[in-house]
Amino acid sequence: MLYSFLKILVRRALKIFFKRIYVSGLENIKMDRPQLIASNHPSGFMEPLIMACFFPKSLHFLVRGDVFDKKWLRPLLKNTNQIPIFRYKDGFSRLRENAQNMDESSSVLLENKNLLIFVEGSTQSIKKLRPLQKGIARIGFQALEKNPDLNLEILPVGINFTFTSLFNDEVMLKIGKPISVKAYLAEYHKDKNQATEKLLFDTYKLMLPNVVHIDDQSQIPTFEELVLLTRKEVLIEQGHPVYVEDDKRLNKEIELANTINTLDTATKRSLIEQVRKLNQKFDNKIDLRRDLLKTPLNLSRFILLTLGFIPALAGLLLHCLPIIGGWIFTKAKVKQREFKSTLLFVVTLVFILIMYLFWIPLILKMQWPWWTLFAGIALGLWARYYHRIWTSTLFKKSKEVQEFSKALDNIYQTYLPSM
Repeated sequence: MLYSFLKILVRRALKIFFKRIYVSGLENIKMDRPQLIASNHPSGFMEPLIMACFFPKSLHFLVRGDVFDKKWLRPLLKNTNQIPIFRYKDGFSRLRENAQNMDESSSVLLENKNLLIFVEGSTQSIKKLRPLQKGIARIGFQALEKNPDLNLEILPVGINFTFTSLFNDEVMLKIGKPISVKAYLAEYHKDKNQATEKLLFDTYKLMLPNVVHIDDQSQIPTFEELVLLTRKEVLIEQGHPVYVEDDKRLNKEIELANTINTLDTATKRSLIEQVRKLNQKFDNKIDLRRDLLKTPLNLSRFILLTLGFIPALAGLLLHCLPIIGGWIFTKAKVKQREFKSTLLFVVTLVFILIMYLFWIPLILKMQWPWWTLFAGIALGLWARYYHRIWTSTLFKKSKEVQEFSKALDNIYQTYLPSM
């Protein structure tokens, strides 16, 4: 019950928080069989929120065991299908609890449910798929040992953020073709280690096409410059839905990353140098990069922005306290960028809900009509939509933007002609 309610609430909130949410491969989620969902982990807790809200089948999650240490939080964690898993740094005594938790995990699968595992084992905000940990194979084989006829699959998932620590950015989720764990069972009975390594190797290969993977992380600044052109190519007008079932945008970024990976060392160095000179020429003006992806001001946008300014301002003023409070709390409490967007999202959402609860007795005391509550919420939603339009509008034509785009395109064509 709580899971279903939170799914509706958080799904709506995610559509407000992100500029765009791209999801593809939902047809690979099967309702008639259990699936182990193997995902990368570039952000704190944003990935499980996104998958829980946009997957058609309910999920169970393996999460860091230390979060269960907070007694007041345990009921919420249990009622949202979360299972603790402890790490070496949690202490040897806690590791012994993992046997029971692994049994609980396999029981979830035996009941034809889906279990999400972050197979890299830790959170790291990089554009790379890291080596997989053995836990997913162990849980899969343990479930099959209890029921050899179980039609268990591993579902390879890749989740990619434009920037993991920022508000109003984009996330791209791609679900690949599943792989049957039963196909490895005979080999598992002969050699457990070999079967485990083979299953992990094949899972990694299936996950890789779903992730923006750059071998050399020093290439990320270069990638971030060049990817602007692919994003411009598949740019979606801001008035369109936030949630999009499409993988064109992600596929273009994956293709760019793969092309950069295949360049020889000398070419990579030359490419980095050209990008450095480009930034130097334009004095590292970040606005040029943002402006490149904006839509020029037209009549319809002018009318919308003009007529919508006052209600947007009213909505912002009504919601400024929880928004500022969420930002201050996140800045004070979070040092790792991997957790910034998650905490900002969750804390701001909680603060806003608390504010709405305070509005109710105020409305009763002042004897205002009930529609004022919904009007206040509607003004807040309008302020967010107005912010989307404002931040995606290019208000003046700039020669520098055109020159930057042309120079970037010349580098692109010189070093990545196959793209």
